[in-house]
Amino acid sequence: MKTELENNKITNGFTIPSNYFETFSNELFEIINGEVITQSLPKSTGFIVPEDYFETNEAVVLKTIQSNQSKIINLKSTIYKVSGIAAVLLLTIVSPMLYLSTETKNNELVEMSYLELHSNELSVYEVGSMLDDKEIIELENELIYNNLNNIN
Repeated sequence: MKTELENNKITNGFTIPSNYFETFSNELFEIINGEVITQSLPKSTGFIVPEDYFETNEAVVLKTIQSNQSKIINLKSTIYKVSGIAAVLLLTIVSPMLYLSTETKNNELVEMSYLELHSNELSVYEVGSMLDDKEIIELENELIYNNLNNIN
C-alpha cells in the first residue's frame, strides 16, 4: 500500500541530473582547486534569441507606444479653477470673522464711552448688572493686583 506522499508525487517541474548529490562535492572541490572538468560544463547557455529579433523589435515597440497615447490634461485651467474656488471659500469664511471683530470692538468702545460719561449717575449695582461673571472676575483680579502693587 502506497502512502499519501507517494500517491501525490509531482511528476513535472524541475529535475536534477542523476547522481547529482553524490558527485557534487567532488566537482565543487575540483572547481575550487582549479581543476575544472569541461565535461560537466554545458555546451550552450540555453537562451536563444529568435530570428530577426533585433530588426523587428523596434517596429513592434514603436507600434505599441503610438497606440497607447493618453489624453493630455491642461493643468493651467485646473489650477485657475481650484484657486478661484479656494479664494471664494477663504473670503466667505474670513470676512464674517473680521466683521464680527470690528463690530465687537465698536460696541465695546461705545459702552466704555457711555460708562465714562455717565459714571457719576450710575450706581455700583447698575454697573454690576451690565457685567457678566467673566468680567467681574477680571475686575476682582485687577483690583487685587493693584492693591498688591500699592502695598509694595
